Amino acid sequence: MIKLKHTLVFFTSLLFTVISAGVSAQDIGEEAIAIDTVVKVPTDYYGLRVGIDLSKPVRSFLDDNYTGFEVVGDFRIKKNYYLAAELGNETKVTDLPNIENTTKGSYVKAGFNYNAYENWFGMNNLIYAGVRAGFSSFSQELDSYTIYTTNPLFGDDTRLDSQDFSGLNATWLELKLGLEVELFSNIYLGVNVQIKRSITTKDPDGYANLYIPGFGKVTEDSTVGVGYGYTLSYLIPIFKK
Repeated sequence: MIKLKHTLVFFTSLLFTVISAGVSAQDIGEEAIAIDTVVKVPTDYYGLRVGIDLSKPVRSFLDDNYTGFEVVGDFRIKKNYYLAAELGNETKVTDLPNIENTTKGSYVKAGFNYNAYENWFGMNNLIYAGVRAGFSSFSQELDSYTIYTTNPLFGDDTRLDSQDFSGLNATWLELKLGLEVELFSNIYLGVNVQIKRSITTKDPDGYANLYIPGFGKVTEDSTVGVGYGYTLSYLIPIFKK
């Protein structure tokens, strides 16, 4: 009987020891999970992303009548909102059957982007819609023009005397749709399309603007322009949340 009591006491003590060890192990496991969970909290980077529009130098190489360069940038201010801007310079020769004209000037576009893409853990890609206000300052040089005549005896009169028109400007609003994909750490490749609506233009006296840097080709029957871009940019992380 005494041995039985000692045996029961021994096994009871052993049972309490095992239960206590199990509880301690569970607590340690929960703490490890909690620590692991804290470590794996997704990180959002906030910083300045700067780059260039690749379509400009490529077009400059392929088109003898065009030279252009554009710097792009954005800065994240909230989870899905970015301040954004583009700054560029273009020279475009418009060569038509009855006129040859050279446009030179610079432009700036500023506004914001809204990122509609919900990133997975560790990702910082964008699928965005943006709005820009654009301003361009430029000059037009009328290189040559032809005065059309219906009289077959004289033929068309081609004038080669160059005329310069400086101090021209234009403003417009722009809707921009695009995406940015992180290829490597902090390096992004992007593509975008732009729909533009002309607001104001200053035309030369007795002449019309044929091309506006930053806006594009100008037509008489439409105030709408379109554009596109391929960007390569680098994110400079400033802080993270």
